[in-house]
Amino acid sequence: MKKLCLFAFLTLTVFSVNSYAGLEDGLVSVWNFNDGTANDLIGDNDGEFMNGASVAAGEFGMALNLDNPENPATGDNTGQYVEIPSSASLEQDDGVFSVALWAYIRAEGGRDHAAMFWKGEKIGWGANFMVRMCTTTATTMTWGSCWEGTEGWFATDDVYAEEEWVHVAYVADGTEAKAYVTSSVTGDTVIPPSGQDNPKAITTPLLTFPDQPVEIGVGRQVGGNAGNDFWIDGMIDEIGFWDRALSEDEVRALAGGAVVAVEAQGKLATTWGNLKKR
Repeated sequence: MKKLCLFAFLTLTVFSVNSYAGLEDGLVSVWNFNDGTANDLIGDNDGEFMNGASVAAGEFGMALNLDNPENPATGDNTGQYVEIPSSASLEQDDGVFSVALWAYIRAEGGRDHAAMFWKGEKIGWGANFMVRMCTTTATTMTWGSCWEGTEGWFATDDVYAEEEWVHVAYVADGTEAKAYVTSSVTGDTVIPPSGQDNPKAITTPLLTFPDQPVEIGVGRQVGGNAGNDFWIDGMIDEIGFWDRALSEDEVRALAGGAVVAVEAQGKLATTWGNLKKR
């Protein structure tokens, strides 16, 4: 597994010109799974492992492990995923937020509208979600947000490979949403083209679905049909959620192994940066 150089960016200290001291600004939640849980490292948005989801050795320490070798989309909620209850901090109707994470999708584990990260009622088929970052085939992904009467989705082709770590980020600045993809093999960060536009223009207020949790590893009601859910088979790591739009340079830094160091607000006597060293 490719080893990435880790850079610790420490709050309230001296920074070199190449450090990204501001990465902690606007950071709402971090889920890195190093302690064997889906707890939020810095905020109150703790998640829960569902149906046997667990942790395994990942790109940085431990990662969320979703063992779904056969997609259990049978109408029963039996697949492995993480559920994070909704909160005001995760409901960004102003359309200004960012999500970044690492993912490793196993062979045949990148299923139709299986979401790495999403929040909504249905994974598509109308204005049914605040955010989605999901696989559709072994190489393709779709992204998007919704506002009243509009499903602001866009697709990107040939953007990842199964059985390879990839860094993905979804950045919305209130007027447009943009998808970034970075291969751990090539190290290249790109804004992949889309027939539906990437960046994609958005209109606020976004629909936030306060009654729906954030879910990691599952896409709900594929085809618009209740119970027709699709599950990722793979690992997900280093999830960050910001209430601001990350810059392209910041996304590149995260994809290059940058570690945001933030005070853990009394929850843990350490920092994200210290946790990720090994």
